[in-house]
Order: sequence, then structure tokens, then C-alpha cells
Amino acid sequence: MKTLIENLYNNNVVFSYYGFIDESVLNQILQITKSKLETNHETAHTIERVSNAINECGVNIIKHNFYPEDAKVKYKSLLVISNKDKKYSVDTINVVNAEQKAIIQEQIDFLNAKNAEQLVALKANASDTGTATLISTGLLDLVLKADDWSCTFKEDNDHFLFNINYGIHCPA
Repeated sequence: MKTLIENLYNNNVVFSYYGFIDESVLNQILQITKSKLETNHETAHTIERVSNAINECGVNIIKHNFYPEDAKVKYKSLLVISNKDKKYSVDTINVVNAEQKAIIQEQIDFLNAKNAEQLVALKANASDTGTATLISTGLLDLVLKADDWSCTFKEDNDHFLFNINYGIHCPA
């Protein structure tokens, strides 16, 4: 069995954070990651795409993390940025309740049923048609901007762990 250190090393983790995420923490994560990417001599385009991915995933956590107000420190989130084979991955895990899971799953199923042209049209018409109330604009942005993505749920007692994996391919 691989240790956590081996997994972090073998997956070229650029940054990881486990804890309560709010706007202040998200801004710090963005600053640190941008600095590390600049140190790694990534292009401005790659830095912008990775930063946008982190922001989209982080905002999802802030807006949709489930926790009772008196126990929010207990409901920690995980955000990991890694780079392997010229592909950056942004992975997040946060806690959602059953009602949130059902809503998110319905949105994922709806988006998965659309092709690229339909997704672009959906984004263009979201504000005109009221689709934004049916589909999270953040989730739609994620689907449109990612080179690949996945969303999964894992049951955890009375709640679910919601995982987003957002992939960005970098030019060679």
C-alpha cells in the first residue's frame, strides 16, 4: 500500500489543502498556486486556466458545502492541484447532503446528455431562458472550460463526499 507521501510525490502535487475553505482561504490558495506555476515557468495561458479551475471548484465548495453552522469546522474540504504528463488536475472534495446530491446529480446528467455545441448554446442562452436556475452556471463553466472532468459521490454516514476532478492539458 502506498503511503500518502508516495502518492503526493508520484502524482507531482503542486499544492494541497485540507480544511475549511472560505473566500480568504481560496484567495491564498490561488496566490500560492500562481506563484508555484510561475516558478515552474508555465505559460500565462496555463496559469490562467489552472487558476480559473481552482476558482470554479473553490467557489463550488464555498457555495455548496453542507455543514450545520455550529459544526462547520468538522466539515473540511480537500483541494489538490497536481501535474502529471503535461496535464494539471484540480481535485476537490466537499460534503453535501442527500438533497444537494440529488440536485447536483440531475445537473450532471443533464450536462452529460449535451454535446459541445449544445453546451455552448446553453451557456449563451442561460440568462435569457432562465436555465441558470436549473443548471449551476459554475458547473456549466467547468464542463465548457475543462479538457476533461468528472464528478462523483461517495456515501459518508448521513452525507456524501462530492468529488470534482477538473483536467487541463498543457501544450508540450
